[in-house]
Amino acid sequence: MKKFKFRLESVLKVRALHKKLAERDLAATQHKVNRNTRELEGVRDAYAQSFAAQVYDAANPAYLNEVLLHYRKGLKAREEVLAERQKELNEKLESEKKILTRRMRDEMVMDKLKDHQKQEYLRQVDLQEQSEIEEIDLLKRGNK
Repeated sequence: MKKFKFRLESVLKVRALHKKLAERDLAATQHKVNRNTRELEGVRDAYAQSFAAQVYDAANPAYLNEVLLHYRKGLKAREEVLAERQKELNEKLESEKKILTRRMRDEMVMDKLKDHQKQEYLRQVDLQEQSEIEEIDLLKRGNK
């Protein structure tokens, strides 16, 4: 009897490839989220430290305060940009998780179909072997 061949093997391979690509995209986005989170925390720490490390100079206190105020404004603006990017990256991450879930489901459906067809094939092989054994047994009984 012929060997089992799944006719949709190429479709299964394509779906497996799509799943791997979705996994790679998800990992890349997760890396971006983590990097953005670290940068955002760094900016927030720098902002908090700007208050703790405030230096008063008797010779020119207004100038230093103005520099610190400008520095803090820059940090706040950077924090807002990073927070917005973090929100966008989190939305993209959720979207890619949904895509990966769908790709995994698609691949799993094809795997189940392949397994089902293989089980059906093996059942047919067993039935055919059983009928051949019965036929041989009948022939042996007939020759006696």
